[in-house]
Amino acid sequence: MYVLLSHDVDWGKAGPGSSHILARKDRFDENSLRNFPTENLYYNFPGYMEVEEKYHVRSTFFFRTYVKDSAHSPPSYHVEEYKEEIRSLVNGGWEVGLHLDPSSYDSVEKIRAEKLAVEKLTGSPIHGNRVHYTMNNDLLWENLQKASFKYDSSAKFSRDQIVDSDFGFFRLQKLVIFPITVMDALVFANFAKDEAAVMDTVKLVVERCRKLPTDKQIITLLWHDCVLRMKKGRLYAEVLRYLSSQKDIEIKKGIDVFDIVEQSAA
Repeated sequence: MYVLLSHDVDWGKAGPGSSHILARKDRFDENSLRNFPTENLYYNFPGYMEVEEKYHVRSTFFFRTYVKDSAHSPPSYHVEEYKEEIRSLVNGGWEVGLHLDPSSYDSVEKIRAEKLAVEKLTGSPIHGNRVHYTMNNDLLWENLQKASFKYDSSAKFSRDQIVDSDFGFFRLQKLVIFPITVMDALVFANFAKDEAAVMDTVKLVVERCRKLPTDKQIITLLWHDCVLRMKKGRLYAEVLRYLSSQKDIEIKKGIDVFDIVEQSAA
């Protein structure tokens, strides 16, 4: 069984405004709020890298780019803000992918422009994509192939249930699609009334995956970059501890799972 470990980077380095945090202050404990607003509570790269280093795993970070007048909140930023973080991730063995703006899905030119913006910072080709907000769309996948992506992880077949179609992978010609199995925000909203229920849900997903055919035993886990200091989001370290303790689970970056899928098909 494989876990494709991933994070979506939705916000710029400055984070959201104070009003945004104050409207959601119940998501944080008093300790996290102590340094607010001088500290951006949504900036968590050091924390993610530290906990993943502790458990000897690496993940994929999908970065948004600057998209002018985007209708899709949160506000757009320019990916160059994260130049140092991206270089640290790449040099440390993490994978960087594109978090495509939803308005770009039907244009190969727009997709290529966003891809190039990230590749200028990675210094090498990127292979994976995830659309900001989920998207199941054949035209998206056709255009990603034309833009030379190897895999996509934008699909989500159920937002309020755990369904078999959100495990494993499928193909559109040469493109491999890994549906999102576990999305933090959906787990918090639909399954986990408290922190204990977060782990219960993760364990339930693992047990369900074990019952699937071998070629479907892939869990794609999304933990947004901004949630690590939130009450339920801080369970990430415990999630990794549990997953790492399971002898039948290997935790991988997206490109690593893609390579495994390709090798099994050869």
